[in-house]
Amino acid sequence: MKIRKILCALTAAVMICSVSSCGCAADVPSDSGDATTTTTVTTTRRTEETTTNADTSVMGTEDEVTDDGVVTERPVTTDNSDKTEESEQTDEAAYASSYINITKIGWGLGKDRNDKNQPIDAVNAAEKYKPCNVLFLAPDGKICLTFDEGYENGYTAQILDILKEKNVKAVFFVTYDYCKSSPELVQRMIDEGHTVGNHSYTHPSFPDCSDSQVIDEIMTLHDYVAEKFGYKMTLFRFPKGEFSEKCLDTVKSLGYSSVFWSFAYNDWDTAAQPDKAEALEKIKSSTHSGIYLLHAVSETNTAILGEVIDYWKAEGYTVGGGEVLA
Repeated sequence: MKIRKILCALTAAVMICSVSSCGCAADVPSDSGDATTTTTVTTTRRTEETTTNADTSVMGTEDEVTDDGVVTERPVTTDNSDKTEESEQTDEAAYASSYINITKIGWGLGKDRNDKNQPIDAVNAAEKYKPCNVLFLAPDGKICLTFDEGYENGYTAQILDILKEKNVKAVFFVTYDYCKSSPELVQRMIDEGHTVGNHSYTHPSFPDCSDSQVIDEIMTLHDYVAEKFGYKMTLFRFPKGEFSEKCLDTVKSLGYSSVFWSFAYNDWDTAAQPDKAEALEKIKSSTHSGIYLLHAVSETNTAILGEVIDYWKAEGYTVGGGEVLA
């Protein structure tokens, strides 16, 4: 728990660096396609004060409403003709760091694809968020197979059996509840060479959390898995696929890479499982060098997994877990 306490103490310093280290803008695809959600926009603003010798320069903001009703913010600076070049540069840095993008984004995919059969939205996002250590696609010729593990529904052991038979590794993103209730399965994942990823402590929507809560959600589980299983996690998946650029930068500052997906389908509802033949065809027709999200609670996924892996291999793809993303 020591690491988490230290990181919580450094939260403010980490957040001030978020714009310069991530360098992301807010325009992202809004077409959610198969995957989910709408976006909610909020903004935050801090006033920075910089003092040089006996003179004080205050940098703040005020709202300005344009003709179309959009509220924007413009800087308001007091004039100080005696400023040195160095103090002006300090003010500029303070102004840049005072704006942190906390727009809530629900990751989803549109239907458009490139000549490699990859979703265009994933291709664009991979380029846009690259400075934040975010992954949406796998390298050419590779498929990263991932499973989200919020709770156990009796299928993970079978999935592990199939992966062992096919000599394929995967990434399993786990929550604290899953680790606590199914430690033998988590241990088996580790023992059999799979990657265990951090899916947060309580599975909240991260953009709705405070800075300290974001760090606590990641590092409490990180510390627990390290202490319980002797395993260090380095890959993180946002619960519900909901994130903000500020959250991306926080995840990066904690030594993690954020892993999204370039394929997902409606497999998570245990009471309404997709038809096996249709699901198999959907996955086959969408095959590309990418990151596939499947839920381990799905009876359908378990039933078709072996055939899916055989198809990918026959198509010439290398199928794996975290190792294919390295």
